[in-house]
This record gives sequence, C-alpha cells and structure tokens, in this order.
Amino acid sequence: MYFWQGLFLSLAPGGLLLVAALASLQHDALARLLFGITWLLPPALGLVAIFLGWRFNRSRLLFATLVVFLADFLLRHYGGIAQIDQLLARYVFHMALLALPLNLLLFSFWRERGIVTGQGLRRFAFILLQPLLLVGLYGVRGPLIVQQLEAMSVSLPLVGTLCSPALAVSVLAGLGLSYRFWRSRDLLDHGFLWAMVCSLFAMLGGNPARQTFLFSVAGLILIVAAIEATHRMAFRDELTGLPGRRALNEALLKLGNTYTVGMVDIDFFKKFNDRYGHDVGDQVLAMVATLLGRVGGGGRPFRYGGEEFTVLFPGKALKEAQPHLEKLRQEVAEAGFRVRSAGRPGKSQSNRQKGEESGKKVSLTISIGMAQADKVRKTTPQAVIKAADKALYRAKEGGRNRVSS
Repeated sequence: MYFWQGLFLSLAPGGLLLVAALASLQHDALARLLFGITWLLPPALGLVAIFLGWRFNRSRLLFATLVVFLADFLLRHYGGIAQIDQLLARYVFHMALLALPLNLLLFSFWRERGIVTGQGLRRFAFILLQPLLLVGLYGVRGPLIVQQLEAMSVSLPLVGTLCSPALAVSVLAGLGLSYRFWRSRDLLDHGFLWAMVCSLFAMLGGNPARQTFLFSVAGLILIVAAIEATHRMAFRDELTGLPGRRALNEALLKLGNTYTVGMVDIDFFKKFNDRYGHDVGDQVLAMVATLLGRVGGGGRPFRYGGEEFTVLFPGKALKEAQPHLEKLRQEVAEAGFRVRSAGRPGKSQSNRQKGEESGKKVSLTISIGMAQADKVRKTTPQAVIKAADKALYRAKEGGRNRVSS
C-alpha cells in the first residue's frame, strides 16, 4: 500500500499531466485539435501565472513560467530563421537545453520575496539578462561552442540526440529537484521537476506546434503545482503534516450514519514543554503525528489544535475502532521519546539545564476518548466530538495513558 501511495505521490499531478499530454499526441485527430489552439495557451497560462503569483505570493511560479515560455519563444523565433542562420538556431537550442534545467533548480532554492519588490525586480532582471548574455557569448565563441557540444552528442531512446553536457545538467537538476521535494515536500519543487521533464520533451520534439503545446503543458504543471501547494497550506498543519482543523470540518460533512471519533491528547504536554523547551515540544508533536498517520482500521488523523488530535473512523462502530486506538496508545507508550535537542540553549540557567538533558529518553503517553454516532438520536458530528472530548477527560481523570469511551 505504501509503495503505491509513494508512486502516485511521485507522479501526481505533474507526471500524470505529462503522461496525458504525450498520450493525446498519439491520436492524430486529437493532436490536430490541440495544435489548433496552441497559439492561445502561452498567453492564457501566462496571465493565470501572473494572477496566482501576485494573489498568493507565488513569485517562483511566475519566474518559472516566464523561463519556460521564454525558452519556447526563443526556440520558435530562431528555429524559424534556421534557413538563414542555422548555426545560430543550433546554438540557441543547445543553450536552452542547458539553461532551463539550471534555472528551475535555482528557483527551488529561492524563497518567496514578492514580485514588485527590490528582490523580485532583481530576479526578473537576472532572468531577462540571460538571453542577452548568451547572444554576447555567441558573438565571441558561438561556432566553437556549437561544434564542441555537438561533438559530445549521445542518442537516447524516446528522447533522441542530446549533447552529453545537457544530459548531465538535466540529470543533476532532476536529482536536485527530487532531493528538494523529498526533504521539504514542497509541491512547487515537484512541479519544477515535472515541468523540466516536459520542457525537455518539448525541445527535443522538432515540430514547432508540438513544442509549444508541450511547453504550455509545462506551464500548466507549474500552475497546478502552485494551486496544490496553496491548498495544502490551507488544509494541512505545517508542523505535523497532518490535515488541520479546516480539513476536519470538511470531512465531518461527508460522514454517513455510522462513524467513530477518537480524541487524542498528549499527557502532561505542558509540563514537558516547560521542562525541555518548545523546540522539543514540536518534535514530540511531530513524532506522535507520525504514529497517528499509521493508525489502522481506516482511521483518518487530523490535528485538532495544540497537543490534541482527532481520528475519524468512517463506517466503523466504536467496538471496531477501539482496538486500533488501543494499539496506537501502546505504540506511543513503548516508543517513548528521546530528547534530541532543546533548541539553541542560551546563557540562562534554565536553558543550560535543557541542553544538558539532550539525548535522554523520557516517558511519553497519550490519552484517548472515543464516541460513536447515534443512529437513533441522529447526533451531529459536533455532538459526537463533544462526547469523545468528555470521554478524553474521563481517561485523564482515570490516570491517563488509557482509552475511554
């Protein structure tokens, strides 16, 4: 199950959009239809990227989309004059293959600094100056550069002929973007990766209409990734990675007549936080969230607030859900918690004591309250949560580290 989830996550949504685009080009009638509207796609998607970049503070989306469509424009323009100056067209092609992956990798390291700010304007200048610098380089060493790059060409299946420096840059950029996504789970980095792959297919295709279509798909991948990232910010808790309170409220609206709610609270969390520091408290929350994410029985975990979590069991009666929450309680108690770091201890005596306890394994337990929907009384989800909360208080009063219903 985890393998298929990981595979889907590695593809969606950018990989799936690319696969769908390539599949559509295999049908002649559909390809002709798409090529007929291709002229409209870059300006339309560009306007969408501008709006999203401005409205949701996604300047990296705007910069990446600009680079993608700038590459498309330059390749079409210089490809159109290939009969006049074929050497220049080949030079632009090779430079685009080298520059686009490097730009997307660089953007993944940039932090959001706005669009019409000093930093944003400097980034615009950096992007727009690149073609001018490459033109200047062509005047000095253009023919020699093309000759050397084409002497190092390799032939790849499904891709075609590619110079080895461009291949190396693309592979390194792909690995870098994959690593960035693995570390931060930033969906925009995921979009950069698949937009880069889609752009490579566009540049190596040969047909101008096909090229612009695939570059447009790359722009669409970036836009969808930005929307997904914004959605995640709204519905997921940043610290734990679990769905947040807003996602819980939406999930409650979709429940049927049979379901169980579990309210989970970390025992003595305030004392733990006061003793070891807020940084360690955050680590505890993240660890408990990780164990919650593995709960069985179809349970769906959410962060309710503070040190409290909610687990929904759609379609499960209380007696069906209880063993899974009991197992969760046991796993947390058996795991305990090893104090890895107390943040950055300062000069105060209390901070020095926190730092000295780093590496110590401490006891960690949770209390759980459970309640199920009452078909007869037709209880509302809010009433079930309130009942589970009362059961949680009984578990606390009964000695903690227990499940109460």
